[in-house]
Amino acid sequence: MTILSTHMTHGFKTALAAVLAYTITNALALEFGYWAVISTVIVMQVYVADSVEMCLYRFSGTIIGAMLGVLVILFIPKTPIPVGIALFVTIGLCSFLTRYKKRYRMAAITVVIVVMTGLQTQDALMFGVSRVLEIGIGIICAFAVSVLVFPKRKVDVLRAKLEAQANHCADSCRVLVDAFLSRQRNVEESLLTDLVKDVWDNHALLQKIRQNESLIYHKKFKENFALKVSVISRSVEHLRNMAKALNALDDNGYEIIMSRELKNVAEKSGRALVVFVKNEPLTVKDDLERTISELNAKFLNIREEGLIRRFDAKKLIQVFSFYSSLLYFSDDILSGINEL
Repeated sequence: MTILSTHMTHGFKTALAAVLAYTITNALALEFGYWAVISTVIVMQVYVADSVEMCLYRFSGTIIGAMLGVLVILFIPKTPIPVGIALFVTIGLCSFLTRYKKRYRMAAITVVIVVMTGLQTQDALMFGVSRVLEIGIGIICAFAVSVLVFPKRKVDVLRAKLEAQANHCADSCRVLVDAFLSRQRNVEESLLTDLVKDVWDNHALLQKIRQNESLIYHKKFKENFALKVSVISRSVEHLRNMAKALNALDDNGYEIIMSRELKNVAEKSGRALVVFVKNEPLTVKDDLERTISELNAKFLNIREEGLIRRFDAKKLIQVFSFYSSLLYFSDDILSGINEL
């Protein structure tokens, strides 16, 4: 779905929720039904998770604010100075409490609504309950439309992000191994910059999905997203270490004897990561295990033959750092596959 179509859908859903709230408040002949319509516009978000979060935020804040507003109407003289002082205290308190919970910002708004529109009412308690009812109707309408009408879920966004990141990791691994085999050629520092930034967002996105979407779409949440996010994060860190090892020295470098085995590990690991993230049949597991074993056997053979003695100390550290980071990259992917 394109950005344009996403926002067109959002506009349609917001308008639909507003009309639904308007229809219900008209049918119930609620005096201030427009608060229901306003509430739908406030809480309706592009993604279901954000809409649910806003619904909870708006409703809980409304209840707190309505209670404070009713107390002001009941116990404060209805003259400008006492009312002004009461507004100052209640709004100031709610605004201060936003440092702990965002819902208190909505509480401050509701205090203003209840006090400014209800000073002349004869039944303050009923007036406050009515405002909660009206706003509650708007919230319910927004929630229902968000969940039932063309829902755009963040769980789908996370799935798409992980697949794109897995492909990026696979491509980057091949580029890094090719650079290593080309006499340890330096790589551009920007190679992984965008990927690192994108991966950092996964954890916050996963947390929001867990809090606001997992109970509604529990069947869609059966995939082990936490494991996938963790494997992708570790994979990117290993790739960064490989890039750092390549850029640690700026020299002509050496020909690498086990180039075939390193290329195979890079290719099979990248493919396994993509398959793992996509939940495709994990037929690559045995192939990856065999490829890693071949690489380790080749390395032990080279070490026993004393062929690594040609490296000076700095070059030896560079080669071992790159080699171990590539193995960690492969092993973490294999471990993730085994946990599924």
